[in-house]
Amino acid sequence: MKITYLEYAKMIDASSLKLDTSYDDYHALVAACKKYSFGCVFIWPAYYPEICEALKGTVTEFGTSLSFPSGQEATETKVHQARLFTSLGAEQVDMVMNVGWLKSKKYDMVKADIAAVREATKYTSLKVIIEAMLLTDEEIVRACEIVADCGADYVKSGTGFSAEPTTLHHIAVMKNTVGNRCKIKAAGGVKTLDLLVKMHAMGVTRFGIGYKNAIAISEEAMLMKDGIEIPEIRVEDYL
Repeated sequence: MKITYLEYAKMIDASSLKLDTSYDDYHALVAACKKYSFGCVFIWPAYYPEICEALKGTVTEFGTSLSFPSGQEATETKVHQARLFTSLGAEQVDMVMNVGWLKSKKYDMVKADIAAVREATKYTSLKVIIEAMLLTDEEIVRACEIVADCGADYVKSGTGFSAEPTTLHHIAVMKNTVGNRCKIKAAGGVKTLDLLVKMHAMGVTRFGIGYKNAIAISEEAMLMKDGIEIPEIRVEDYL
């Protein structure tokens, strides 16, 4: 199976979320979105009004992150952020699950936290970041089950702030758990086209990638005039 470059580009959420993100990054990110037609863009809230305006008339949606990257803010804070940021025009919302609560087996608290944000984002795509690289397989399964039960549109593997990357094993466990109940976004360490296409073959339909890596991957993908080959991969081989 092959996909076209534009099909690939729609799956990319390009970001600039380093602690020292500057206006140089902002301008480079906007330019990249316009050149490569990325599906969505993520940057720190300080830039939201400007980037929303800058991307009007493009195919790139404006995305927002809640309680990023820790997930440790109060539920009320996450709900307030969701309402504020969507009022600014955000079309995609990525929230960070409270990983500490999950590891403490406070499952009802984790579920209530996500459900409250889901209620505040009824008309907006919601992705929940579980930070899979900090979890055991059993915890990944429980996190994915909670996310799907809450009606989120996506379960997302990571923030990109943890030392370890998202692996094919993480994706396999996530896909094996959620099936078709919700979609999967991979983020954190997706830095090559080879890894991206393997994850797509396993069911990932969205990728969070720092804009510099997204540009490099896109330049490689654009050279494939006959389309990007997607390999056949069995999820069970990576469990």
